[in-house]
Amino acid sequence: MQRGIKAAGAAVLAVALATVAGCGGGDSAQEGQDGQDPATATGTLRVVVPNFSADNEGQAVFQGIVDIFHTTYPQMKVEPDFVPYDNLNQKISTSLSAGRNYDVVSAGIGWVQPLADLGAIQSLTKLGVKTEDLEKTVYPAFIPPMKFDDDLYAVPIVANPRLLAYSKSAFTEAGLDPAKAPQTLDELREDAKKLAKRDAKGQLTRTGFDFWAPASNYRQQFVDFLGAKGGQMFDDKNQPTFASQQGTDALELIHQMVAVDKSSTYGYQNTAKTALVTTGEAAMGFASPYVDCGTSGEGIGAKCKDLVYFNLKDAKEVMYVGGRVAAVGDGTKYPQAALAFIKAMQDQKSQEAISKLDVGVPISSDAGDSAFVKSNPAGSFAWKNLDKAIFEYGGATFLDFRAKFGPSLDEVILGKKSAADALKNLDAVARK
Repeated sequence: MQRGIKAAGAAVLAVALATVAGCGGGDSAQEGQDGQDPATATGTLRVVVPNFSADNEGQAVFQGIVDIFHTTYPQMKVEPDFVPYDNLNQKISTSLSAGRNYDVVSAGIGWVQPLADLGAIQSLTKLGVKTEDLEKTVYPAFIPPMKFDDDLYAVPIVANPRLLAYSKSAFTEAGLDPAKAPQTLDELREDAKKLAKRDAKGQLTRTGFDFWAPASNYRQQFVDFLGAKGGQMFDDKNQPTFASQQGTDALELIHQMVAVDKSSTYGYQNTAKTALVTTGEAAMGFASPYVDCGTSGEGIGAKCKDLVYFNLKDAKEVMYVGGRVAAVGDGTKYPQAALAFIKAMQDQKSQEAISKLDVGVPISSDAGDSAFVKSNPAGSFAWKNLDKAIFEYGGATFLDFRAKFGPSLDEVILGKKSAADALKNLDAVARK
């Protein structure tokens, strides 16, 4: 398989759309299950889109998707609802209660099973989208997060990786080989201790390793460390598996780095909330898949050449990935049109535009050759390593569980509870 997600843009639904069209009840092969000819179909498609800014930039990105959709459904109206992720669950629940569910639902990867269980989104498998077709177009790791009760319920739109980076000059200064990233988690810890700089009072002046996480939000970092140890949060049946030796070791390591070595300051972020390794405030740490190499504004200029991107390695090489997905709302009168809108979201132009808003990367197999990816060294690394993706998701009650997960990890990180006890308690919560 070619590096990067294989054809998860326009191709991921192309076969499926043809299948759905053939299943419709209309006279034309181009008519969908809603029985409307796309060229003459009318109606209003309601689309909920989290974290699309309501400013001109966000409006322009959404309008670009609508323009693509209108090449197939020229007479259908599209009504967007831009909401923050914090309000998404309430918005969807309110719409369901009012009997006006959305036709298209965009959300994060961890939302698929909860929304399916809630009855907010419907099975794409029953609309003719085949798992085997998706398996040909995305890496295997991207399949389980899209499924609920063995049916596909969503398709990926863009990926939101959290990379690791280090400063070559900081490595050299600390006596480390600037051409060699840490190969194990133990090496990561030892390098972080050597990279940390302190003043005469012992206060950190340069963080050895930046977890890039505010208080109670070390979940994704734990998932990454857990994956490197060879573990995972949940199995394919959505049963929790994080309360393992791998989980205990991963969480204990984060505690050691923060509370014992003090090579990382718990919960610290700069005022801009940017990754400290890209600003020079940390020698190594988590970073976003976008770095501005310009010399004006927020650009870091020549420092781009000082950064090296790498993945966590130990038992397994992994890269934490979040992402945006899209699904068809349950009860929609326009399933074929909804699928067409999702296909428009997966167009490579849409992927690039959404990636800019989401600080993500396109998942199309052609994206690696695009100027958008090539011009951004962080995004280029992320795109090439999507085959190593590890995710945070796990069943119908995951959103409720996730709210309790971060604070529980904090108790361990700050030395208030043992890793084994905390994970055992969380395992019981996840199974309720």
